[in-house]
Amino acid sequence: MKCSLLVANFNHADVIPTALQSIEAQTYPDWEAVIVDDASVDNSLEVIRSFISASQHREKYRVISLARNMGVGHAKKTAAENASGEVMAICDPDDALHPEAVAKVMQEHLKQPQASLVYTSYYYCDSALRPQRVRQHAGHILHSDLKEDKVSAFAAFKSAAYHRTAGFDAAFRLAEDKDLYYKLEEVGEVVYLDEPLYYYRIWDRGISQGFDSFVRSRDYRLTAIEHAMERRKKSGIKQLSETERRHLLAAIHLLQAEGIMYSEQPVTGKFFKHWYKAVRLHPTSKLKVKAKTLLLLSRVKRSLRRLLQKK
Repeated sequence: MKCSLLVANFNHADVIPTALQSIEAQTYPDWEAVIVDDASVDNSLEVIRSFISASQHREKYRVISLARNMGVGHAKKTAAENASGEVMAICDPDDALHPEAVAKVMQEHLKQPQASLVYTSYYYCDSALRPQRVRQHAGHILHSDLKEDKVSAFAAFKSAAYHRTAGFDAAFRLAEDKDLYYKLEEVGEVVYLDEPLYYYRIWDRGISQGFDSFVRSRDYRLTAIEHAMERRKKSGIKQLSETERRHLLAAIHLLQAEGIMYSEQPVTGKFFKHWYKAVRLHPTSKLKVKAKTLLLLSRVKRSLRRLLQKK
């Protein structure tokens, strides 16, 4: 059974060789790497092709170069459409795999044919990819990843299950993986493997890292959750209760309002939209107190900006 490793690259010429080396170091022999370059403006393609030409596994690679930048959702969708393995897995170009990552998720897929998705824990690493700690909030999903938010790298999913969904959403420029995980748990079981098998780099060039990027990522995650709720309302699969739905959306809207406070984004209608929806969806006294505090902080922030502008 083959595993197709999907690598969506944009301007990571300096670090993608490490990701590719980790793929070649896999103890599981039956793999392929489908690399989609999303119109990088650095020398990524040159680096990738040079790496492959020097590899003893040249036949295991497929490189697709996009003419214009379309975003990570489109790039990963393209990679998935060109994969030939019975299982697909994601390796981002600035991260790396544990040598046994593929072997262990493939073993789990073989043991559990009903599983659509197998995921593991991972190492948080510094900018040089040195492990700092293991992700703490990973674990088995009790009901749905919509409210538990546990699925992350390393994630491997059966191709047959992927094709029973709409797949990656090409419009998503962030949180495209969460959107897919929600779809996959609607067509099969989600299995957790309690081992850190992925090295996740924390640095300022990470696509969803940095406060402003994280706020934007949560915007996309909110959209993914809303889409999932609509699908599940029709199918009845993994559906949340009305109370769970309201509490979850309220918590996310409040987090977004809070995130805007601390980001570089101006405190405008977007802040008040999230604040209002949080209160409307879950109007408890505790939530109201926090929301009122955020509103006060927004006024302070605007006052300070006006003061600085005058100077």
